Amino acid sequence: MLSLEVPLAEHLSGVPGLLGVHPMSDLESIEQAGKPTPCVFLAFDGYQVIEQHRSRRAVRIETRWLVILAVKHAGRAGSGAPARAAAAPLAEALLKSLLGWTPPAKYTPLLLATPPAPVFLAGALFYPLAVTTQQVIEPDR
Repeated sequence: MLSLEVPLAEHLSGVPGLLGVHPMSDLESIEQAGKPTPCVFLAFDGYQVIEQHRSRRAVRIETRWLVILAVKHAGRAGSGAPARAAAAPLAEALLKSLLGWTPPAKYTPLLLATPPAPVFLAGALFYPLAVTTQQVIEPDR
């Protein structure tokens, strides 16, 4: 279920205009480390069981991933309008890229999900996108 992170990060790194794709653990250090923006933070956001056979030999799960677009803009930091304007074309490019991507064979194509609300803090906009995918997990034989 977590094995999707690396291929998804590699795919997102090809979106024009992004200056990096980082794990969620790096989000706290965006200010301290001076990570260049715009960039994306990728986070596994849990899973749910969709189907489980009585034999308990296989289970279908749906995993949820957050793709958080980070854009900094110094102009009129209080309103957030410049950061939102800068984020708009990148958010659309990310959505198109996510929906057009074919994940590794054991995963279904990505579907959009309802994301958490965006956050604007000290001139930085964090705009989350959410996607889900399903996979079947079977025990080792």
